Amino acid sequence: MTRAVLLRAWRYYVLAGGLVVVAYATGRAIDLSGHAFVVNTSPSMPSGVYWITRDAPMERGSVVLFAPPDGVRALIYGRGWLPAGMPLLKSVGGLAGDTYCVCDDRFVVDGDDVGPVFPRDSQGLPVPQLVGCRRVGADEFLPVASALDRSFDGRYFGAVSVRNVLGVGRALVTF
Repeated sequence: MTRAVLLRAWRYYVLAGGLVVVAYATGRAIDLSGHAFVVNTSPSMPSGVYWITRDAPMERGSVVLFAPPDGVRALIYGRGWLPAGMPLLKSVGGLAGDTYCVCDDRFVVDGDDVGPVFPRDSQGLPVPQLVGCRRVGADEFLPVASALDRSFDGRYFGAVSVRNVLGVGRALVTF
């Protein structure tokens, strides 16, 4: 190999190494800032890249990233709806004091019909069923994904503790 070829190869290695260092530093800075990027491919919310902010205020309609409640975690991961350990991304459909009901196979939040409730998932297996009306408690929120009729959300497991919230997000790019 000639010296010119070696010098050119060395420049590429330095450039590649520099890009790796910049990417790592950028990721670390984002993490330390209390933010994260999340790529959603689940059909219950628009597919895309979401900017997640920890400790941001949560409002009705906000997009939240949260750990599934204990009572349904095994079901979500066991049926392969999400990879093990992956959090859920849903909209906030209700806050403390709001009322939600399941009646006549419909999910209703504060009088607004959000969508159907099915007795079985898309594989024909039974899913948890809420019956009657409940109120979102203090320090809880109601996760809802009205974009998909078969979304596994508050219509099946009810309100979730705000302690499960990992961050509030907004879509940067959807596809």
